[in-house]
Amino acid sequence: MTDIRHTLRKQSRNAFANAEPRPDPTVPAAARRWKLWLLTVCGIYPTIVLLGLATNPVLEGLYLPVRLAVLVPAAAAAMVWQINPRLQRHFGAWLTK
Repeated sequence: MTDIRHTLRKQSRNAFANAEPRPDPTVPAAARRWKLWLLTVCGIYPTIVLLGLATNPVLEGLYLPVRLAVLVPAAAAAMVWQINPRLQRHFGAWLTK
């Protein structure tokens, strides 16, 4: 059992010693918070307006808190999975300047 461990240690040391050095991975620059905020506002405002207009005929008889309980999760889902990724892809260079 000891021979196997010794052999494995020796092989792993040799593997690391003979490995080519890899370049350091580039860490993306952090986006400025105010730019993320601005991008989010520019994405969420039209989303809420359009969702409000689209659901108004169905939800107009409900109280405002109930309407918002329907609109907010739908708007958040749209922002997280559709709108923000596209905005960040499009404005990525600007976000990290």
